[in-house]
Amino acid sequence: MSDRRTSILAALEKNLEDTITVFEKLSPEELDIQVYQDGAQWTVQQVLAHFITIEGSMQWLFKNILDGGPGSPEGFDVERFNRTQPKKYDGKTIDELSAQFQLVRNETIAIVGSMTDTDFDREGRHAFHGHGKLERFIVWVYEHVELHLEDLRKRVPKTNAM
Repeated sequence: MSDRRTSILAALEKNLEDTITVFEKLSPEELDIQVYQDGAQWTVQQVLAHFITIEGSMQWLFKNILDGGPGSPEGFDVERFNRTQPKKYDGKTIDELSAQFQLVRNETIAIVGSMTDTDFDREGRHAFHGHGKLERFIVWVYEHVELHLEDLRKRVPKTNAM
């Protein structure tokens, strides 16, 4: 296994464990805290739904680039996606969302696990980052989660110890 693949897989797995740990320790009241005051105005629970929807779309991107495609279509509206997609999970319990996040992340891990070292250097378009290498887009999966968890920690003091 390549060093890149090994380190990325380890980071994806650790991020999965850390993320689930944060969400499973929150009370129903904490899950309803609004994390963002502008834009999508997600609650803590909706942030987890966002992780599910965005990572599922990233898997499409990875497969498209691996198959020789261009990646994200021109004009993809990230803001619209972020406003509409997580709402599809409204009404789900935190246990259901955690299980779905685990499924989605395990699929990402499977995709990365099947890649060759040269696959990481394939290039395509990411809706947020523009043109770049597949490795960068994959790493963004766990970096993106960490950015949102940092925002969550600012709003839910209990999570600072996690």
